[in-house]
Amino acid sequence: MRSHEVYKRAGKIIPAAAQTGLRAETHYPEPFIPKRAYGCRITDVEGREYTDYHLAFGPILLGHNHPEVNQAVKEQIDEGVLFGAGVCELEVEVAEKLVELIPSAEMVTFVNSGTEATYHAIRLSRAYTERESIVKFEGCYHGWHDYVAFNVSPPKEMMGKTYPQSKGILKAAHDTTRILPFNDSDKFREFMAEHGEEIAGVILEPIPHSVGAIIPEKRFLKTLRQETKTYGSVLIFDEIITAFRHSIHGVQEEFGVVPDITTIGKSMGNGYPVAAMVGRREIMSLVHNGVLVSGTYSGHPAALAAVRKTIELLERDGIVEYISRLGEEYRKALNEVLEDLNIEARIAGYKSIFALQFAYGEVRDYSSVVDTDREKFRRFAAEMRRRGIFFTPNPLKRCHLSAMHTEKELEEYIHSAREVLKEMSLP
Repeated sequence: MRSHEVYKRAGKIIPAAAQTGLRAETHYPEPFIPKRAYGCRITDVEGREYTDYHLAFGPILLGHNHPEVNQAVKEQIDEGVLFGAGVCELEVEVAEKLVELIPSAEMVTFVNSGTEATYHAIRLSRAYTERESIVKFEGCYHGWHDYVAFNVSPPKEMMGKTYPQSKGILKAAHDTTRILPFNDSDKFREFMAEHGEEIAGVILEPIPHSVGAIIPEKRFLKTLRQETKTYGSVLIFDEIITAFRHSIHGVQEEFGVVPDITTIGKSMGNGYPVAAMVGRREIMSLVHNGVLVSGTYSGHPAALAAVRKTIELLERDGIVEYISRLGEEYRKALNEVLEDLNIEARIAGYKSIFALQFAYGEVRDYSSVVDTDREKFRRFAAEMRRRGIFFTPNPLKRCHLSAMHTEKELEEYIHSAREVLKEMSLP
């Protein structure tokens, strides 16, 4: 089979035959070699077509290969691919739109990825406060850099301890990154009473989607805002996943808590590589004024053309509202399947994101997720893929919906899920 041939070639020259470890996981139960994608479908080199719920870990909001976005990019390419000097009018236009949409945005800096955005946000918080330590929360993912590569998905015995997700991380990062449990207002308040004057920044996913979906208690978010103001720390919302997918204003508007800095990306470009750091003028004005933020491809015109068109379509077509309603239908239907088959599992999620977890109880923090039956989920994902439904077999991740998913895809998904779960429950 061609997929096995390509996979074998890749394994000789590309570590784990993938550009990221998370992509490597999608080679289970057999090599996955994508060839093309359109709408909510993805096709591999063997010509097998799948309904795509992975959507590249979530950026594909309008659907793959969206014709209007592609046309906007083509028109920009005809004008110029990369200038690398001054500031083009498109950068200004998109930045003005983000300031209009995101409550925390007074100034904007474009970068290429969410990792770059969180890296710069933390550096900026340190420059602004003249402190070094930061706080992150267990189960939250903010990219691969040393500042934050801790306690994203630690083994149970390492919960509450500083657990690096990689070898090679600087000792200084160990010493200056403090780990706390999500949704624990009392513990955060106690920590800040003791260490608040040492903390440069507090960073979190307002909804930790990197472990499925943990819905924040509003009391928790308000406590973070109050305590960071009290001690002069910078509050950073990592809305790389949530902004534009859940709301064009970010979930900060919905939850009524405005951070000092917000990082955004993924869905705002519908698959093109783009991200941004937005925030208060007082802090953001340090960029290029003592704080180094750089990148040859930052503010890439083709990516910003995709952002401008994506936002236009989101505002025009009510897409966020549509996929949010559809997500509720998926979660409801899946819960009915679990109840009918008497299967010990749960459906987590928010708006257009859902996750089946072979676990039980309320999802409140990472401790609610750590005991998920991972092998059972991998089997479920493999059987669904054999039925033409694609999502990552990683049990801590989630499924996404796009504007191209319809009631037809819902019916197909639920029918297949019922078949697979019934087979799995047989003795």
